[in-house]
Amino acid sequence: MFSKPIRLKNNFQNYDWGTFNEIPRILGMEKPNTELPLAELWVGAHPKSPSFAVDEDQPLDALIASNPIEILGENASKMGNKLPYLFKILSARKALSIQVHPTKAQAVEGYTQERKNDIEGNHAQCNYQDDNHKPELIYALTKFSAMAGFRPNRELAKSLRLLQHEQFDQWADTLAIGTSRDVEAFYGWLLHLDLDLLKDLVEHALDIAKTSEVNELKWLESLYQLYGIDLGIFFPLILNLFELKPGQALFLGAGCPHAYLQGTGIEIMANSDNVLRGGLTSKHMDRKELVKITQYTEQANCIHPQLGELTQHVRSFEIPCPDFQFELINLKNETHYITSSSASAELYFVVEGQCEILGECYQQGESFLMPSALKAAVITGQAQIGRVYTQF
Repeated sequence: MFSKPIRLKNNFQNYDWGTFNEIPRILGMEKPNTELPLAELWVGAHPKSPSFAVDEDQPLDALIASNPIEILGENASKMGNKLPYLFKILSARKALSIQVHPTKAQAVEGYTQERKNDIEGNHAQCNYQDDNHKPELIYALTKFSAMAGFRPNRELAKSLRLLQHEQFDQWADTLAIGTSRDVEAFYGWLLHLDLDLLKDLVEHALDIAKTSEVNELKWLESLYQLYGIDLGIFFPLILNLFELKPGQALFLGAGCPHAYLQGTGIEIMANSDNVLRGGLTSKHMDRKELVKITQYTEQANCIHPQLGELTQHVRSFEIPCPDFQFELINLKNETHYITSSSASAELYFVVEGQCEILGECYQQGESFLMPSALKAAVITGQAQIGRVYTQF
């Protein structure tokens, strides 16, 4: 059935934290006729906003549902006959909410229980939009600020003492000689703060931050300007802070609290929209469920930027889950790349330049899906191309 790549037309998401021009500018795309923020460009088959298969004249999720073996390959049933990953271009003007994503088992359990209780995806108190996990990788296209993973106990204790308040000093004393259970207890305390005490702690912290040159306190003050009295403003002292340079990436697994603060990058994840929020938000926060699915051990929160491993003209990244793998292919006029080495559907996005495959030309900002049924093909051109595939 398929004799050429599936050309995709992709959709923007207009979240209020997004930038207005950065994605079209970086990708050389025509800006949509809208005054709304252009926070994310979704490339994939998530039912919330699937890409459109141009030549087949239908949404990509519907096309895959009609042709699972031809597109996904012989292991389609292991993927639930769905594309197992989602590719995004994300651009943050201001900080996103603090988030935690469930494991696969937690997602199945939570989704099943909520539907039994008639809590559907559009319900205000819905935690689980689907039954999948959502590990993710963020790859910086610009300078990218983020915070992720609890600091080691002693570092966490040291940063809390910067606030010079007896409540935080008491926790610092406990955490300095404590274990992951003490981190969990501190997290639960913070999430359930009485509003009057929270106001007192915030006001005191702001007085300290206004005269400080410490980076964590500068971020605290910046987040207050955006979100006001919100427990999330303390998280630059609680989580590890990262300033990624273009080309650096972070992998974030299940249970890892994190928030993107500012910048533009490529985000790849399992095909899920499951998000439990833990601050910097006016949306629903299920504190009990949040404490339950969050991981507190130093091993789970040990996060390091990576530059990937370069082999010839392909840079690959360490991603410890089968749902998605990510590579950047750097082509010059004398180089080429052969597709379909994974025996399943592969997603390609032209980050820079232009390329050609099977007589089809793709410009910067354009994308295509190589179905499994299509034999290996050669990509040529002068381009940087993101490649996503699965290990199922």
